[in-house]
Amino acid sequence: MRAAVFHGREDLRLEDVPEPRVGPGEVKLRVLYNGICGSDLHEYYHGPITTRTTPHPLTGVKNPVIMGHELSGEVVEIGAGVEDLEIGDRVAVEPVETCGACMYCSSGLYNHCGLLAFHGYNRSSGGLAQFSVVRRSMAHKLPKGMTGEQGALIEPMAISYRTAERCGVQAGQTVVVHGGGPIGVGVYFTLRRWGVDVIMVDPSPERRAALRQLGVRTVLDPQDGDVVSAIRDLTGGRGADTSVDAAGVPAAFKAALLSTRVGGKLIVVAIHTQPIEVAPMDMLMTEVEISGIALSNNTFPKVIEEMAAGTYPTAGWVETIPFDRLLSDGFERLHRQQGMKILVDVGRA
Repeated sequence: MRAAVFHGREDLRLEDVPEPRVGPGEVKLRVLYNGICGSDLHEYYHGPITTRTTPHPLTGVKNPVIMGHELSGEVVEIGAGVEDLEIGDRVAVEPVETCGACMYCSSGLYNHCGLLAFHGYNRSSGGLAQFSVVRRSMAHKLPKGMTGEQGALIEPMAISYRTAERCGVQAGQTVVVHGGGPIGVGVYFTLRRWGVDVIMVDPSPERRAALRQLGVRTVLDPQDGDVVSAIRDLTGGRGADTSVDAAGVPAAFKAALLSTRVGGKLIVVAIHTQPIEVAPMDMLMTEVEISGIALSNNTFPKVIEEMAAGTYPTAGWVETIPFDRLLSDGFERLHRQQGMKILVDVGRA
């Protein structure tokens, strides 16, 4: 089968590799679509970060490894002990394998398992391949009629949904989302569903135009003057009830912190690759609560329901590319901040 194999920094190869075998408690999928995530870009251009050069303590996997963790697939083979899925079922994959026994797994906080392994980074069978094997616990059945494209969006939208929940806001309040990439868009869609007013900030003209087409009423360019003052002006001098850092750059974090109201919240969902300098007085005098979001954690079922209800439309921000254009039309374009959400049509490889 064809697969995108990560060997190291800026070394991702389309190769012919053996098909994975299904074991007890597992299912084998014919991959339909796999989304390219910002984490994938970080791994490719700056890694190894999440992948390993030594065996992972839970899975034993090390580089080279098949990438891809935002995937949808069709069940083609079922391992022993799996009785609630059938051949032909479509699923979205929650891309984490855990020990299942530690205090975090036992309490439902499995995203903090000390042995956490990520599909596409620390498991032998990633989603950027024609076939992929996952544990039954990782496969979430999709309703009939849901497309493979929608299924591949469940993972990032699940992170967005959990971020929106953490905002702790109600209808009529204001959230400012810094970063108009897929996670930021998902936060917007979720909060819009709940009647929350959303302001978005992004430096890319292409993304700002797309955000307006998606219905975002106020879109700001952080490079066009003082974005902190603009946000305060738009909120009557009060500041955002909650700010979301979905950008992952120090300037966005600082702007989010300084434009959040007294006693408000700042949620960090972006992956930062650079250190952030924070003036303690900026936190002390505003009493802003800062917290982070680590993965989706128990939100897949709700997001599948919301996807079926139309909360996450795909027009205007999601595009598909063929598998053989993965690097040129996928990684390289996103690295140049061109495009928003790119799905790889693995099923037609």
